[in-house]
Amino acid sequence: MTRLQILLLASMSLELLAASSHAKDVDCRSCHVTGSTSGATDFSAVYTHVGTHHPVDIGYPLGLNVAPNFHQPNGQSADTLFFDSNNNGQPDSDEIQLFTRSGKATITCSSCHREHGAAPLPAKAPRDTYLRVTVTGSKLCSTCHNQ
Repeated sequence: MTRLQILLLASMSLELLAASSHAKDVDCRSCHVTGSTSGATDFSAVYTHVGTHHPVDIGYPLGLNVAPNFHQPNGQSADTLFFDSNNNGQPDSDEIQLFTRSGKATITCSSCHREHGAAPLPAKAPRDTYLRVTVTGSKLCSTCHNQ
């Protein structure tokens, strides 16, 4: 293998690793429901109890004049708005992310939860490794809500 081939292979590998750390806007309910043939755990009870779980597939209010009770995302990458807590300009696995659906910023499962397979986990990852931000001190909620 030539030096150029090795460099190209290394570059492509780094791009794939970087891409895998970003959330995918996939509806978890396509597998995690009653009667699914995927064998995935049924999360139907979670989806239907909005008192203990944030609703999904709702628009996020953008603009301080429109939504003074909500923090505004400070990062954007392709069709993803995100709260860039480390100011690196990329939606990292430990940052809340909003996905564009029908031209609107939308809260999805992947906004607050890491989908399985997302790597790498940051050192400050919460105990529930599927959460992007810890719930301790309402940090998860206060990322978006300004109340």
